[in-house]
Amino acid sequence: MSELAKRTVFGSLFVIVVIGGILLNFWAFFAVMLVTVLIGSQEVSKLVAKEDDRALKLMTVIMGTLFYVLSVIFCKYSHVLQLILILTPLLIALFSKNYSFEKITVSCWTAMFFVALPCLLMMEMYDKYLLIIIFCLIWINDIFAYLTGMAIGRHKLFERISPKKTIEGSMGGLVMTIVTAFLVNHYWLNIMGDWKMMGMAMVVVIFGSLGDLCESMMKRQAGVKDSGNVIPGHGGILDRFDATFLAMPAVYCYLMII
Repeated sequence: MSELAKRTVFGSLFVIVVIGGILLNFWAFFAVMLVTVLIGSQEVSKLVAKEDDRALKLMTVIMGTLFYVLSVIFCKYSHVLQLILILTPLLIALFSKNYSFEKITVSCWTAMFFVALPCLLMMEMYDKYLLIIIFCLIWINDIFAYLTGMAIGRHKLFERISPKKTIEGSMGGLVMTIVTAFLVNHYWLNIMGDWKMMGMAMVVVIFGSLGDLCESMMKRQAGVKDSGNVIPGHGGILDRFDATFLAMPAVYCYLMII
């Protein structure tokens, strides 16, 4: 199978799983996000820990997963549980003789805040049409940023972190995402005012792009090309959800404000 065919097939399966989980019901999407948190936390630990550092990897996966699962199931006490979990890496580092404060906190907190928290916020704002729109806007931005960058990209956006991204590509993704958001909202769904929808699209693009760059920074510092290989042709969960992990908290705040 060619690389393009592999990317197309497994990219389509990825979209089907995510959209299918959203459309089925709350708990189906909860399960999809649980798998995302489990694998995403494991990938975070690989970027931070050494290859044979199983204890730190297990600790990272447990902390990220508990943060997500306990917050969803015990939503009434979520803030108390989250506070306990946030402080736990500090206590582990305090009594640990094998791991430094930096490694434990960076690994566990990244799993909790960069991976688990966005998945938790998606569950809190669970609305089928809204979530599908947000995911589609993220994917549209990725597609058109890539196509525009390939066609007319000349000026580097953030060469130190991601040499292939261009300003022209980012602008192409931004314009097409905003136009798509307006057309879908105005002529079909009408779930909020057109200007609010276009504002949300802009938030998705800006913070989605920042999420992409943040994940690229982590991979570059770890000296790896992909965060994993769970999705053939695409890499790992972090590679597929990097934009989502920063876009979702930003959208959550945006919707709270408006």
